[in-house]
Amino acid sequence: AAEPAWPARVLAALRKFARLARAALRLGALSTPVMLTAPLGRYERTRDLWWRYFLWSTHAAGPTAIKLAQWASSREDRFPKEFCDRFAHLQDDAPAHAWADTERALARALGPDWQRTLDVDPRPVGTGCVAQVHRATLLRDVADGGRAGDAVAVKVVHPAARRRVASDLELLRACARAAERLAPQTRWFSLAGAADEFAATLGAQMDMRLEAKHLERLGENFRRVRNVRFPAPRNALTSEDVLVEDFVEGPSMRDFLKRPEGVDDRVRKALAKIGVDAVCKMIFHDNLLHGDLHPGNILVVDAETPAVCFLDAGICVELGPPEHRHFVRVLAALMRHDGEGAGRLLIAGRGGDPGTAAARGFATDGDWAEAQDRFCACLSAITS
Repeated sequence: AAEPAWPARVLAALRKFARLARAALRLGALSTPVMLTAPLGRYERTRDLWWRYFLWSTHAAGPTAIKLAQWASSREDRFPKEFCDRFAHLQDDAPAHAWADTERALARALGPDWQRTLDVDPRPVGTGCVAQVHRATLLRDVADGGRAGDAVAVKVVHPAARRRVASDLELLRACARAAERLAPQTRWFSLAGAADEFAATLGAQMDMRLEAKHLERLGENFRRVRNVRFPAPRNALTSEDVLVEDFVEGPSMRDFLKRPEGVDDRVRKALAKIGVDAVCKMIFHDNLLHGDLHPGNILVVDAETPAVCFLDAGICVELGPPEHRHFVRVLAALMRHDGEGAGRLLIAGRGGDPGTAAARGFATDGDWAEAQDRFCACLSAITS
């Protein structure tokens, strides 16, 4: 195809700059007051007000910020407990969109007479950064969709999610590339590549058809594992904006472990073992890893056995054979507490070549070698 004329290229560049500037101004306007007023969070009289403003600004920043907050609030080993406690509800109770938006999405997906097929509760039972979930009942038999009377979950993408995520990720990519140009040594961390990968992963989460495929594959992989399940999608009722799947009862892992009456140590250990075994199976055996396993996406469906159900499989990671072999070698080194070996594998990549100093943004071979040694020493300290 012929390359666009220069006026068209200039216009496209100006539009991209305008989108980036708008996204930067919006995020800057929300984050700057939080940072400037951070000292107020230290005082008893203003602490609650500041945290509530911090939470509101995260809501207002949109789905990308909420996704990052969901992950951060699940890591009490890395972030302050008060932050994790106050932001944990974002894991399944993010801001919801209006019922009218859900009706429009269902009409687009199932046709204007969708109410002859589904009886949907207008109140969402859970809300994430990209979509929200309603409980519903099938009103008629649908081939590859279920039988009349089935309880199903209807997951609907937020109306503005794609636009907001696209602008945020475009800004993230631009910042990563700018960092690599301004500080060449940051090329070692592959910031631009990581930004592109994060953008592709988060973008894929907004296609409900892809999530349905992930659920089918994960369900097949775990069909012989009695204490792990995944909700089965109803493919005939699923579209890009709407996913219909089994409705699964049970408290989230976060709510279950924080029950006032407490949880028996035997059950805690059994749940931990189920989680570790499931993740290891996904990584080492199946090469299909659920990439969003925060506590809000895990339901405890049987507290006695116990058994769990993993939800929200929009983000899944699958590697090609060479990448998978390399990834397993890195994990094996870490599990052997061989931080030095893991570090050398990470630096060299799957091709086994650590690259030249110039390509990595270092002035001399000595600087590049010293940086590698420091990185490996850091991993050794972590794994020792």
